[in-house]
Amino acid sequence: MVDVETTGFSPSRGDRICEIALVSLDARGETVDEWHSLVNPRRGTGAVHVHGITNAMVQDAPVIEEVLDEIWRRVAGRVLVAHNASFDLRFLRSLPGSEWVTETLCTQRLAPAFIPDGRWTLAACCERAGIPLLGAHAALADARAGAELLRFYLRTGVSWEEELGRAAQAPEWRPSGLPQRHPRRR
Repeated sequence: MVDVETTGFSPSRGDRICEIALVSLDARGETVDEWHSLVNPRRGTGAVHVHGITNAMVQDAPVIEEVLDEIWRRVAGRVLVAHNASFDLRFLRSLPGSEWVTETLCTQRLAPAFIPDGRWTLAACCERAGIPLLGAHAALADARAGAELLRFYLRTGVSWEEELGRAAQAPEWRPSGLPQRHPRRR
């Protein structure tokens, strides 16, 4: 599960990621790992009233290039799940190395089949599914809530086996800037 907080809505207009969170799940949907980071967007953080991230908070944070290897290492060979995935993907696909995003699943698009009648925001879906969402619009809180929402879907019938199988066929991840290591001959 991924969630990004951004300076705006459009990377093509210069908006950037200012926080990212990844919650890794196993095939049953159980959390196996979490990682998140503030990111210095090299510009103002935008809608502080929405995400709460101030310029001072990201001043000493890594720039996105400094965390890309960590991000892609965690994404390679996995299904990238997000709520309103098109938003998160728009930003991730604007980054070098985005070829590691091979399989995606959107919990917002799945919502009408599992949570009828209503709005499909993360907060609205979580409320109707009985999932607490504390600290909305903080990347890690939203990623954790999205993971809970996916578990809710898995318990009520969604299958992601095909996506998992295709993601497992993705090329092996290699850190950027590092030469490929060849096994020693004996």
